[in-house]
Amino acid sequence: LTASIIYNKADVMLLPASVNKAFGLERLCRLQGIDPSTLVGVGDAENDLDFLDYSGVSVAVANALPEVKSRCRFETRESNGRGVIEVIRKLLDRG
Repeated sequence: LTASIIYNKADVMLLPASVNKAFGLERLCRLQGIDPSTLVGVGDAENDLDFLDYSGVSVAVANALPEVKSRCRFETRESNGRGVIEVIRKLLDRG
């Protein structure tokens, strides 16, 4: 069994090799005919990096790890779920 060790702040995840959030998101996009460049990914920890890189727009919530913030295009003012709400509100305001 080939596995990957993925860190998520204080947690450690042992997953089959190549299985991560980006893998699942890529499959979903392919099955549904979604262009990944239209996706907005929001994250805070190491386990989010692959799918943030895959998403067309990447956003780190305020309490995200420095590595996540450095790889994202935008950063919210709010932390955790409130940061996600902030992103959704901004997207809806643009609509």
